[in-house]
Amino acid sequence: MKRLLFSCLLKMLKCQSILFQATITNQNEWDEMLLTKGVVVVDVYQAWCGPCIAVVNLFRKLKNEFSEDDVLHFAVAEANSIETLQPLRNRCEPVFLFCVNGKIIAMVRGANAPLISKKITELVQEEREIVAGQKERPEVCSQKKRYLNINEYFYYNLMVSLKARDSVFYSIIQRIKDDGFEIAMQKEINLSEEQAREFYKEHENEDYFPFLLEQMTNGPTLVLALTRENAVAHWRNLLGPKTIEEAKKENPNSLRAQYAVDNIPINQLHGSSSPNDAQKELEFFFPQEHTLALIKPDAAKKHKDDIMQKVKDAGFTISKIKEEALTREMATKFYKDHEGKPFFEELVALMTEGPSVVMVLTKENAVQEWRQLMGPTDPEVAKESSPESIRAQFAQDILSNAVHGSSTREHALESIECIFGEIDID
Repeated sequence: MKRLLFSCLLKMLKCQSILFQATITNQNEWDEMLLTKGVVVVDVYQAWCGPCIAVVNLFRKLKNEFSEDDVLHFAVAEANSIETLQPLRNRCEPVFLFCVNGKIIAMVRGANAPLISKKITELVQEEREIVAGQKERPEVCSQKKRYLNINEYFYYNLMVSLKARDSVFYSIIQRIKDDGFEIAMQKEINLSEEQAREFYKEHENEDYFPFLLEQMTNGPTLVLALTRENAVAHWRNLLGPKTIEEAKKENPNSLRAQYAVDNIPINQLHGSSSPNDAQKELEFFFPQEHTLALIKPDAAKKHKDDIMQKVKDAGFTISKIKEEALTREMATKFYKDHEGKPFFEELVALMTEGPSVVMVLTKENAVQEWRQLMGPTDPEVAKESSPESIRAQFAQDILSNAVHGSSTREHALESIECIFGEIDID
């Protein structure tokens, strides 16, 4: 009897959570979720235990508090059904991801209600400032500005207990902000042995190299891109001496001294030694990708400026652009996968009826992010599943669907060469 009552209660709580938490069941739904404007908090759960019930009341309370401008959204996602969440599978604790502007920018492990509430409040306030024009979104900075200003970043190897991890992380972040740095980009990654060897190849002849590899591949690493005036010198000073012993003796208030991990002799923080090193390492952890984007003739005539604005707002750099009427040969090459299908000739005719706007877009993960911004091929589907996408807002029908984009990196390179020839866009 008790088991039955508990089961019914659990189902009732889950039904209540559905009212304000979107359910993400596959990779496509995950990709569409990333198009949502504002802050999205995702409860990542394992199939055997379901979403975290302990935070439902907190989330409902915060949803009500921040309801006036629809800036805060909640979702639940099963780790095993979504490829992006593969690193979070088979965990025994709940994990909460915080997504803004199509990026996962933070993570909290465990049902730490005060920490989750604080993080949500900070992100919502920041997003409101950005929307109001009081603050610039870091990712929207131009490519030139990014390389001029982001001349220093560090990673923090999270080799601490799960309970201590979040408090340590936020303590370090606060120290960074207090010292005048801004976080332009961040990601959490699990380095493979090959990646760790490549990054630390200058240390491969040192006695400690095997231990360093073990430490760097034994858990997630957080990478931050930091900006401020004279960033390198300021960061080196905040970081402290390289060895833990020297840091504790010479600069006990430094990050390396304050956040040394017991029984691990290698320091857990790294900083680029020069602006040149910072740029190389930035490219290592945040590699830029190029994709071909095309505004089709009819949409170029009616909605060019609006679509271009959405491209810029999404943080893409327009590395190349031109207006050109596609030849039949070009259009056939773009849509060779559809050759022989009933609609092929009509599609080619639509693509060659006037000038298109053709762009090379540059950004980390550019191919996938451009496809997300375009939305589903059918504008009716786009209106339902991705109402903020370009096709939902500007497409006429499934053929005159406003925009075109490369499907893979290889396809992107082929298409760029077809339109622009061999060019240097790095």
